[in-house]
Parts: sequence; structure tokens; C-alpha cells
Amino acid sequence: MTNLIVFLLLIYAMSIYLAPFPHWSTYLILWKNVLLNQEKAIHLRSRLTQAILLLRYAVLTPLWTGLWYLDELLFPNYRELKIRPVFIIGQPRSGSTLLHRTLASDTANFIAIRHIEWRFPFITVQKLINFFNLSNWIKTLNYWPNTPEGQQAQKMHSNTLSDWEEDGIFFEERFLYHYFTHLRFPYPNLVDYLDDFSNLPEKVQHHILETHKKVIQKVMYLRGSDKLYLSKETTSQTKQNLIAQLYSEGKFIVSTRETIACLRSLFSLIKMSTFCKTGVETNQIFGWEEANLLKQKQDFQRIMDFCKNDFPQERLLTLSFNQLHQNMLLTIQYIYQWLNLEISSFYLNFLEQLEEKQKMRKRGYDYDIQSISFDELAFYNPFVTQVAHQHRVRLELLKNQTIYDNVQNNNVKNN
Repeated sequence: MTNLIVFLLLIYAMSIYLAPFPHWSTYLILWKNVLLNQEKAIHLRSRLTQAILLLRYAVLTPLWTGLWYLDELLFPNYRELKIRPVFIIGQPRSGSTLLHRTLASDTANFIAIRHIEWRFPFITVQKLINFFNLSNWIKTLNYWPNTPEGQQAQKMHSNTLSDWEEDGIFFEERFLYHYFTHLRFPYPNLVDYLDDFSNLPEKVQHHILETHKKVIQKVMYLRGSDKLYLSKETTSQTKQNLIAQLYSEGKFIVSTRETIACLRSLFSLIKMSTFCKTGVETNQIFGWEEANLLKQKQDFQRIMDFCKNDFPQERLLTLSFNQLHQNMLLTIQYIYQWLNLEISSFYLNFLEQLEEKQKMRKRGYDYDIQSISFDELAFYNPFVTQVAHQHRVRLELLKNQTIYDNVQNNNVKNN
């Protein structure tokens, strides 16, 4: 019996050592805060929820390690696939989800990754899901709890496990290292650590992004490698320069929105999401507002700095939230022109119907953050105005070009 226990402990220790995720230093830092942080607003019930989550990671790590290396054994060719990425970055709550999911709907040109695939990034698991035809069931699994708060969060950001979701889901759920993790562990002192990728040793940064790359390749292996990979990551700005270096041919779409509207929407979602996951009211946490406002201020500056990089014109495109919502069809057409892609008649019809739905859409919820002042982030608005002007000019040029082409085509037909 003793030998069996020793053997199992050795197997467990080996699985921990070989595990592709999570990031164990972060794991221990989270435990430290759960056990020792004196923040009174984060009550015992919330801490028990956090502890259960961390214990589940420890218990399931051997399974995740085994599945990861099973993929390596059974499907090693996935690593040969070349990624041609398009990264949607910029501000959260700036139309990026609408843009991401609209483009992802064109499965002939794009590969995007669903929440269930970020959560279980294993070819073996995804093949089993397909084999047992579980996709329709997965569509019914809502990320948000079935509570009044969860229903409110669902209106703010619809999310079933079948939805195309942003890369941050992977960094949060598998590595525990992402700003999203702060929504489950809302200790203000963790904001900077969990959000700033440069806090990690360079070797760890490269390991995380290399693992992320392998997950993309795995999904490409399942769905075909002749398409563009469509990424969305608007909540983590500090890794973008490194990503731009790693994917030297990658293209970046930067979404922007006027600060007050963006931040009222964002902080409402953050507060509701945190409450859904922890039962904690963020306005009762000392220093929470200041830490999160500072993060947003730094992110706005990082977005502007990123756009000032010497990117070739074909690698960087800035978009305005207002123009996207007012002229979605024309904006998508411009993006396709920028990417040198053809729009099928089927997808064009889908876009026309979607644009009509967007015009009729009602928000269905109110913002409840009147106590927060966003005045110190107004420095970002001139950049937003500049982007909106550029976006509007591009669409006017495209519209005029389209009218000219239609006239020419009609002349050819008449002759």
C-alpha cells in the first residue's frame, strides 16, 4: 500500500513538473491572497469559492497534463501548421465583440476559437465532443449563472460555451494569469501583477505565448489551415508588442471608443461580472476603483503608443465604435478589402440582415456607476476623434469607389 501511495505521488509530482499550465507562481500568489489578504469586503463565502477553484486546478492538473501530451503523441503534425493571424485589439466595450463574432461567422475565410475550445484546448477532447455530437448541448451551457445578476451580465456580454471568445479566456482559465482572473480574485493589489505581462520572467512569457500558439494550431488542425486566424484580446495591452514581434506578418485591428461611454459600459460589466463570480460588491473594496482606473489609464496610453509604432499600412487598421455601429456593412467590406479577401454573396446577405438587427437592437440594461469619475482619462479622446475621422474618410472613399464600379459595370452590360 505504501509503495502504491509513493508511486501515485511520484506520478502526480511528474504531472505538475511537466504541466503546460497553469503558471505556478501565480497560483501560489492567489492562494496567499485568499488566505492572508485582510480585505474585509471579500468575505468568507467568496474566499471558499476561490479556494475551491484553486483546489480544482491542483486536482485536475494530472488530467490536463495527460491530455496535452496525448495530443503530442497522437497528432504531432498540428505543430507544422502556419498561423496567419488577424488580431483585434484596442479598448474593451468598443464594438470588438461584435466585430470579432461577425467576422468569425465567415468560416470560409476565418478560424476563431470558441469558449469550450479555450477551456479544453485538446484535440482529443474536441474530437470526442464531435464524435458524441455534443455541440448542440454545449450551445445551451451559459457562462453566466442563472441569477438576476447573471442574466444582467448576459445582456452586457452574451457568452455560452459555444460562442467565439477572446484569447483572454485561455490565459485566465488555463494559466490563471490575466486581468480576467482579477474578476474572481478582486484584491486591488493583484491588478497590476495579473495585468502586466512584463511582470513575468521572459522565459515564462515566451512559454505562455508558445502554448497559446499551439492551441491555435490545434484548432486549425481540426478545422483547416487555409484560413486566417481571428484573435480578439482587448483587455491585456502589455503583451501586444511581443505578439507583434512573434507574428511578424500578423495584422492588427485597433477598436476605439470615446472614454466616458466606453468606461461606463466597461466598469458596469466588471462590477457585475465580479459579483456573479464572487458575491462581492466592488464598491465596498478599499482601493478597487483606484487600481482599476489606473489600469485603464495605462491601457489607453499603451494603445496610442502601439499605434505610433512604425507598422506598414497593411498591418494596422484603426476603427471607430460609432462608425462601426452606424456603417457596419461598409466597415466589414473595407476590412475585407484591406485583408484582400472576397465576400461571398451568402455572407453579404448575412451582413445586411445583421446590420438591420443592430439598428433595431436595444441595450436592455442601465449603467450603475455614477460614483466613478473618468475625467483623468479624457486625454485619450483626441485620438478617438482622429480615428473616427480616418474611419469615416475610408468609408466615403469605398462608397464612392463602389458607386463608380457599379456604373462601369452597368455601362459594360449595356454596351
